[in-house]
Amino acid sequence: MSVANESQQEDRNMKEHHSAAPYWIVWAALMFFTGLTVVTGRMHFELALPVALAIATTKGMLVLLIFMHLKDHKGANRLVMGVSFLFVIFMLIMPLADFATRFRPANPAGSHLSDLPDLNFIEGKTGAHGGAHGAGNTTPGGHPAPTGH
Repeated sequence: MSVANESQQEDRNMKEHHSAAPYWIVWAALMFFTGLTVVTGRMHFELALPVALAIATTKGMLVLLIFMHLKDHKGANRLVMGVSFLFVIFMLIMPLADFATRFRPANPAGSHLSDLPDLNFIEGKTGAHGGAHGAGNTTPGGHPAPTGH
């Protein structure tokens, strides 16, 4: 089929009356996945990143297929979207694989793949005022110093 014939076929498909039901169903699914994203985003578990990526991919595919009418298109449009999707997956997997297979001391301090302690959070480290509120705020006689608040 030539490009002109494909374009005419797509024009005929677009002129056909489409029901609003699929849009409402996809909208409800997007709302569900958005809620799921919020709930899982507050949880701290081992597979948080793959779950978040799977949810985002599902939402993106629903938008592409239904709202952007990719399910009605054929040929070059599907090829371009498929190659783009594979490229994004490749661009996500390669840095993650690199990070996961690095020499352990080369990973950033504090990451779950590093043996080095996080220098921004050392147990027992005190703040600029010497620890707990009120500590060290006494006069030489042992009486509390005025705070000025």
